Amino acid sequence: MMFADGNKRAAWRREGSASGARRSCSAKRTGVGGKATRRAATPIWMAALGAAACHATRGGEAHAVRWDCISGRAVYTNAGEDVETIHPLGVSLAGGQTLSVRWAPGDTDYTLEVYGRGGVRA
Repeated sequence: MMFADGNKRAAWRREGSASGARRSCSAKRTGVGGKATRRAATPIWMAALGAAACHATRGGEAHAVRWDCISGRAVYTNAGEDVETIHPLGVSLAGGQTLSVRWAPGDTDYTLEVYGRGGVRA
């Protein structure tokens, strides 16, 4: 599926990325003494979420969801003013609300939490 912004599937951004460049949660980074170190591998559930081609619809237009990887969670914030629906998760986000997705060990499904206007709902 091609979205209005030209993307074909969901993308990930690395936590703390000032440039907003899309990177995998397992991106290399420089450690002590300039040696390259590697973050822990991307959890399989997060890779599956990225492969699900999540997209948001608003006013009949669709765009790819760009997940941020923060503290072991996949996070997306609706930066617009209108309500968006995140597919295939079926979650609606008002403008300014954030969706947090995680998969705890032993769980059989994703845990979804929405933060922002109107409080927290799970």
